[in-house]
Amino acid sequence: MLDRRVALITGCGKPDGAGRAIAARLVEDGFAVVVTDRAPQGVPNAGEQARDGGDGIADFAAEVEASGGTALALTGDIGDPVDVERMVGDVLARFGRIDVLVNNAAAPQGPDRVDIADVPFDAWNEILRVNLTGVFLMSQAVIGPMRAQRYGRIVNISSMAGIDAAPRSTAYSASKAGVLGFTRALAMDVARWGITVNAICPGLVSTSRSMLGRRDADRDEAMRMMGARIAVGKVGRPHDVANAVAFFADERADHITAQELPLDGGGLSAFPLAGPDDAAAPVR
Repeated sequence: MLDRRVALITGCGKPDGAGRAIAARLVEDGFAVVVTDRAPQGVPNAGEQARDGGDGIADFAAEVEASGGTALALTGDIGDPVDVERMVGDVLARFGRIDVLVNNAAAPQGPDRVDIADVPFDAWNEILRVNLTGVFLMSQAVIGPMRAQRYGRIVNISSMAGIDAAPRSTAYSASKAGVLGFTRALAMDVARWGITVNAICPGLVSTSRSMLGRRDADRDEAMRMMGARIAVGKVGRPHDVANAVAFFADERADHITAQELPLDGGGLSAFPLAGPDDAAAPVR
């Protein structure tokens, strides 16, 4: 039906999130995009208010279509095998193919972000169910069509928390480390079919999720202060993640697979950074 590649991106409900930025970037690159989330406007973290007005992913898809692109919006739970089968079936029914899968969706956080002694079992299960099992289910569902067409790109959004030590993050870190192991193993299963599988590991990215539901905090100021400790002098932004996804999703990236890309601006420094004074500092 189309002369363009089809990309399926999970976790696109929040307008300030990486999923939406990834979808927008792939539209720019000529992809037809399928944007999904469990709820049309995404699922808020604990303590974060749900958004009012609009229909989230459907509104985004309509904007893409109005500008001459091609988009489809679907809701479903990536940790539910029935929902996954339905969503992938809907994509194939509409487009007849899936060329790129971006596993971006992650479970809302809050109850799990405490000391290990206080992590509720239900919170542990939910983080693993969405962050790791969801990546498995979505990947498993698209492998058949990708093998049939002997082409595919799977990009998993992990986290620096899956590589580095992070306090009060046992469930999240375990899930994101699991994504890295899954990425490497899956890449070996599918490489001979022209399918690559890679992971991106963002550090701190300025989104509503970065504040973990702290509504009373000034996000811009908090990001500025934390960014000062990073080598490049700023935190990541959703379009930084989108640009990395676009690289892995490109047809020309066919010799890169089973890799993990840290995307953290040089990481947090344990030592004070000697930088230029305010007058000499570049404007960002």
